[in-house]
Amino acid sequence: MKQKTRPKKDPVPRTIKQAEAAVQCRFAALLATVEQQGTLWELERELWVKLLALGRTLVALFFLKAAQRPRASAYEHNGESYVLADKLTTEVGTRFGKVPFRRRVGRRVGSRRGVCDRPIDCELGLGSGFSLHVMVDVVRLCTLLPFATARHAFAEFCEWCPSPRAVLRMVDALGGQARSFLEQAPAPEGDGEVLVIQVDGKGAPAISSREHRRRARPRRAAEGKSKRHQRRRRRRVHPRVRRKPGHKSKNAKVAVLGVIYTLKKNDDGLLDGPVNKRAIATFSTHRALFEWLHAEAVKRGYGTDKFERVHFLADGADAIWALQREFFPDAEVGLDWYHVSEKLWAAGKCLHRKNRPKVEAWVVRQKKRLRSGSFDALMTELRVALEDTPLTGPGNKYRRTLLAAVINHFDKNRDRMKYARLRRLDLDIATGVVEGAVRHIIGTRFDGPGMRWGLDRVERLLHLRCIFVNDMWDDFVRYLAAKPQLRMAPQPLPARTHDAVAKKAA
Repeated sequence: MKQKTRPKKDPVPRTIKQAEAAVQCRFAALLATVEQQGTLWELERELWVKLLALGRTLVALFFLKAAQRPRASAYEHNGESYVLADKLTTEVGTRFGKVPFRRRVGRRVGSRRGVCDRPIDCELGLGSGFSLHVMVDVVRLCTLLPFATARHAFAEFCEWCPSPRAVLRMVDALGGQARSFLEQAPAPEGDGEVLVIQVDGKGAPAISSREHRRRARPRRAAEGKSKRHQRRRRRRVHPRVRRKPGHKSKNAKVAVLGVIYTLKKNDDGLLDGPVNKRAIATFSTHRALFEWLHAEAVKRGYGTDKFERVHFLADGADAIWALQREFFPDAEVGLDWYHVSEKLWAAGKCLHRKNRPKVEAWVVRQKKRLRSGSFDALMTELRVALEDTPLTGPGNKYRRTLLAAVINHFDKNRDRMKYARLRRLDLDIATGVVEGAVRHIIGTRFDGPGMRWGLDRVERLLHLRCIFVNDMWDDFVRYLAAKPQLRMAPQPLPARTHDAVAKKAA
């Protein structure tokens, strides 16, 4: 993808009259463009470039008027006395391009060489050299696309783009505000009579210390050799070691995601939904997610008489169910139906070897038993099949092990497999809502080819993804705009590797 060339720098106007004359000149150029003959494609291309140039001159006029606005030369900031003294000219990144901004800066009284204060920047809401719109637009693209692709997409429309380092700083700054925004967001209105909570998890590839060192190493071009021959040389010097069974290169860090929504009765008395669905996620721990989920449920009215019942759905992870008993002990529980179906298919293949029609018929019969409440009949058939499977013979050890595992799994989740009761209550029996959220929020953005994430940045980007999927992005922008000034850190967050926690513990 071809990188957009940076537009030429506009001259810095010194007076308001010069800035207004520049605006008139740019507008006249726009009118002249319309008078030219040619195709609509050519007109749009030239018109867009000149519209951006007009926007830059208007922003420059705005900056000049703001800088010349009368204000007190002496002021207090953080308990220190400052005075507006020197003038500083920097470029501010806007939607229209880089615009020079010349204004006075504050110096601490009695210290001429200290770090300067920029009260006019704070007054205009400039965050570390970029407008809030630029930061929001770039970060929104980064929540949907890889960072490099997001920069190219921004440049396609704005004819310029921030540097890769600036993009990381923007993601770190806005991502640092995402969790607090999600926690303070008010409960939605119009909830139904049944509160439903679903939990699942998925891993995202985290970077290892070895790979981080390799990527951080400066790349020096060998003299007299093409890039193709340089790659050949690297492969000879550093051959790829074949991984042993069980050794994964992904180093997955599991994110746990919870979806909370309600079901509402319609005119026929049936439950419709999901209503007011919201997803929250974290790469921290299961307990951290459940504490957040419990706070969201209490915000919606959990623990009061607002809901007729609370329904909790998940797969067979023991950690999830242990926390469910702690945080939502009075909920109707259900084991994911499709998770159970996979277990039935595994058992059916053990009973009817390589006979697809018989396996399908057996699985359909067992599903009918579960939906009708005949759990004991299913378990009796599975136990008899285990007893009838010989101890010896080709493949019998594997079949016995698998059947025993299915039986133990069903026994452990007996109280969560009351599908007949759940269907009578018109409740969900499958975790399709959270499965789709996991795939969309985590899988499509964090599990791409070649992706390796640092643990701190991926957490912040995950919260931004939740805001976008929850259709709360406009509220998030208003939340940021209401803050006095959003500053970016001087440097991007360092990549905390997958084995950093283990090394610290050791």
